[in-house]
Amino acid sequence: MDHETIDAIFRELDRIGLPKEDLPGLAIAEGGERESLKRIEQLPKGASLHDVFPDMPSHWVAGQPETWTTPYWPFGPYDYQELPTGPAVHVQWPKQIDAGCLDRLMDAARQSGWAVYGADFLNFPPDWPTLEAMIILERGMSDDRLHEFLEWLNAQPDVSLCAVPRLGDEEYI
Repeated sequence: MDHETIDAIFRELDRIGLPKEDLPGLAIAEGGERESLKRIEQLPKGASLHDVFPDMPSHWVAGQPETWTTPYWPFGPYDYQELPTGPAVHVQWPKQIDAGCLDRLMDAARQSGWAVYGADFLNFPPDWPTLEAMIILERGMSDDRLHEFLEWLNAQPDVSLCAVPRLGDEEYI
């Protein structure tokens, strides 16, 4: 992705009065950054979120995440195929570790009382410097229980937390 162009897009969004913190993500197709920048540069100050992203659902409102609904797509066959979902936790290991690391982590999680629904490695290019995986936790997990799991995870050897891309309480259309 062209980071200079993305930075220019963020400057233009600030110029027209749409701080990036108020946006429901910045989804621009790889390679489409320059086209998007040219279009945004033509917009006047005060342009709406829908002027910037004409394909965005009409009910989304800048700064109001409760309006940012999205269709549900499972991360893979190891994820809930239908709603409701559970939290999704993205983790990584150093590349030189053996591929049994995910199975060992899942065994340790279950032995420690964590209800793991599923997990699998993510497909990254072969030259990627780490092994990446997604862990799906049980439906209905509270925020407190998720934080406890993340604390447990941080205490495990070799594995690192990357992100929590889904909390499990999102609303989908």
